[in-house]
Amino acid sequence: KQYIVGSEIKDISADDRIKLNQLLNGINIYSFLDTVNLAQVSDIHFVVNSPLILKKMGKLHRVGKVLDEQAVRNLLFNTLDNDRYEKLLQYKDVNFVLQYKELRLRVNIHYQQGRVEGIFRVINSTIDKPSQLGLPHIIERLVIDNQKGLILIAGRTGSGKTTSLASLVRYLSSMNEGVIITVEDPIEYVHDTSKGIIKQRELGRDTISYASATRNALRQNPDVLVIGEILDVETLELVLTAAESGTLVLSTIHAPTSSHVLDRVASFFPAEMQKHILYRLSLVLKGIITQELFPKIAGGSGLIPAVEVFLVNDFGRKIIREGDGKLIPDYLRSGKSIGMQSMQDSLEQLVNKGIVDVVYLKEYL
Repeated sequence: KQYIVGSEIKDISADDRIKLNQLLNGINIYSFLDTVNLAQVSDIHFVVNSPLILKKMGKLHRVGKVLDEQAVRNLLFNTLDNDRYEKLLQYKDVNFVLQYKELRLRVNIHYQQGRVEGIFRVINSTIDKPSQLGLPHIIERLVIDNQKGLILIAGRTGSGKTTSLASLVRYLSSMNEGVIITVEDPIEYVHDTSKGIIKQRELGRDTISYASATRNALRQNPDVLVIGEILDVETLELVLTAAESGTLVLSTIHAPTSSHVLDRVASFFPAEMQKHILYRLSLVLKGIITQELFPKIAGGSGLIPAVEVFLVNDFGRKIIREGDGKLIPDYLRSGKSIGMQSMQDSLEQLVNKGIVDVVYLKEYL
């Protein structure tokens, strides 16, 4: 019950043909992207009354002509099918993945001051091993040695959490037979099954919410459950329950340090419940991997993560139970022999190896 209305133009002047082609190309997102050099671009911002804004190596670059409100709207609506269009109208935001040539782009379209705007994030075409990403080897041991419990990947927006999570999923699948269930919004990296089974579920298409998918995943016999992001109290409760049930759970959370992770977890709950939640967390948490991306010195050849590694032993569990984040820096220093490190330690290593400029280290000293 859908109709496409078109027209055939049999008699058109050369000038009008050029104008018509320019009009059609102006609303075709694929033709538009063909005009943009996307080398080393991590994000593409569509902002009303601004040229296209590209993020390269952490810096913004404006390219091309100014896009007015109608131009931005046309380009972004060109990416929407009926379902996505209805979601945008209902929720004022929509997230999905767009395939452009060999690139996968994570798209977020939203309203800003009543106008439609958007951002495309470029997804790496391959999934590197954790060590290839620059993650410490102890992290590979962390996910392999623990067959139950909770491992959190923390960091700010744009710190590479999703990439690291995908890398660990691929690594786990290559090393062990088992069932891995992921819940993502949207699915950025598509995994090929290696030794075991990987089921990837996308919000909106395969499940209605993180909480619903997490609740039902426990009935799907997973050895590893991967939750793309902990955003609300219901999802956190179910993540803890899954970890308590004997499943290995991996997830991400927005927090710049391990101590902020404890604050973030506690903040989901009213004051009278926070002590109980931190106690539950202390029983299942195996480690916190906190990362931040920094530009490489050598020829502007990409970004590399500095990584804080918090591993949980008896004293670590005590810190978590008490929510005493100020003890974590000393705790990390005391655990260097078993692979723990602070963000400062990691950044110093990158600076000493000549990979990252010393200027980034100063804010941690």
